[in-house]
Amino acid sequence: MEDKPFISVVIPVYNDAEGLKRAIPESIRVLERLGYSFEILIVEDASTDGSLDTANDFAREDTRIRVNHSEARRGKGGALSDAFTDSHGEIFCFYDVDLSTDLKHLAEMISRIRNGDDVVIGSRMIKGSDVVRSDKRELTSKGYNTLIKIVLGSKITDHQCGFKAFKKEKLEALMPYIKARGWTWDTEVLSLAERCHYTISEIPVVWKQGKKTSIRQKDIISMGWGVLKLACRLRILRRYPKVN
Repeated sequence: MEDKPFISVVIPVYNDAEGLKRAIPESIRVLERLGYSFEILIVEDASTDGSLDTANDFAREDTRIRVNHSEARRGKGGALSDAFTDSHGEIFCFYDVDLSTDLKHLAEMISRIRNGDDVVIGSRMIKGSDVVRSDKRELTSKGYNTLIKIVLGSKITDHQCGFKAFKKEKLEALMPYIKARGWTWDTEVLSLAERCHYTISEIPVVWKQGKKTSIRQKDIISMGWGVLKLACRLRILRRYPKVN
């Protein structure tokens, strides 16, 4: 690209064309108000509901929008890793297509990165957050984050909120060590960032569970197993970037 954008916004989507129709115009509205150059990268993952056509329609109408398509399911982590490789901004951020996190928090997230933070993440677990979700999701989320704290010694309160921003150069140093292709991608990235003593900030968010948001039993089992393998790599094998 001749003129690189300052911010790369990544929106993963799988079978949610209707979500895209709301998320893209709202994203453009919020990003234009921030005043920075930006690109929106729609990472479409083998959808069958017309999401790819919808994404391509937006891309044809606005050169700031690009589509990263895969014919095969990559999983959340695979999609985000591919998006990172395809992104051009100095700040790399992503959020869910259902806009479960209020985009009003995007301004603070970008501001914190510009003022020196390496990583900024939305947290549904800290004071000031306003969260609406089912009791089952609440219990699952708290249980998962407790597991991370015990097994990995993490000080982060919410690893899985889909609202995060990174200095691209800092995230780039972690990418060779990231193995997750599924839901544990966020946990792996944040655990590596902690090991490297990156400056990580959590901000309270307004968050509402989306209608299509769901975690299956097999997802929970897979995430738990992924955490155990991650603990082995980080705490025993010590496979992470060594920094001074």
